[in-house]
Amino acid sequence: MAAQVGNHPHFRTPALEERDCGLVAAVLSGRSLVAMLLSLYRLAVTSRRAEGTEELVSYADWAMAAQVYYATARVLSRAFCEEGDPVVVKIDDRVPARP
Repeated sequence: MAAQVGNHPHFRTPALEERDCGLVAAVLSGRSLVAMLLSLYRLAVTSRRAEGTEELVSYADWAMAAQVYYATARVLSRAFCEEGDPVVVKIDDRVPARP
């Protein structure tokens, strides 16, 4: 995500906190969240190949951007919180364990 969003003037790279099972947590400010959504939306709705980039790399960038963008947008569209309450977006693509 940082590679796609890092050049936006309002994005500040957050500190990352490792969680169980390989998950990572990041806290974004409102400005960074908006920068992230704008940058990822631009990439998610544009499926064309970036100049000088391999087709598979471009497709992977598009797929990851679309997933993060739409998961975040879905949570934000349903967020009703009091001031100061954090909004949590959890993206976990691991294959579920067998029962």
